[in-house]
Amino acid sequence: MGTFNSSKTFYASSTLIPTIAQDITATFKNEEYEVQSQQLKNGGYDISITKGGVFKAIIGMKTALKVNIIPNGNYIQITAGVGIFGQQAIPTVISMLFFWPVLITQISGMVSQSKMDDRVMEIANNTIHRMAQQQNKSANPSIP
Repeated sequence: MGTFNSSKTFYASSTLIPTIAQDITATFKNEEYEVQSQQLKNGGYDISITKGGVFKAIIGMKTALKVNIIPNGNYIQITAGVGIFGQQAIPTVISMLFFWPVLITQISGMVSQSKMDDRVMEIANNTIHRMAQQQNKSANPSIP
C-alpha cells in the first residue's frame, strides 16, 4: 500500500550504480537513518531508509522510503516510494481499523517527509556529475 512514489531516469552508465547506491546509503546513515542496501541480480540496488521518529513499526507494518536503482541500457532508472510494507492485506486492514488515528498521523508524517525522494535524486545526480568530471579529468589531464 504505497502512499508516495517518484521516479527519474538518468543518462549514465550502469557501472555507476554501485557508487550511486553507496553515496545514497552513506548520506542517510550520516543523518542517523537506518539504511539497508541490497544488490540485485540485474546489477541494480534496493535500498530501504527508515528512521525511528518518522517511520514507525506498528503491529508488523513498517514504513520506509524504498529506493530502487535499476540499469536500463544506457540509462539508470531510480524510483523512490514511501509506503507501508511487511503485511498482507487482511491483517493490514484489521490493524488500520484499530490504529487508524496513529496511522493517519504516521502517513501525514510520511507525506511531509516526502522531500527525501528529492534528496535521493539529488545525490544520484551529484554522483553522476562527479564521476563524469573525474572521467573527463583522467581522459584530458592537460585541462585544468
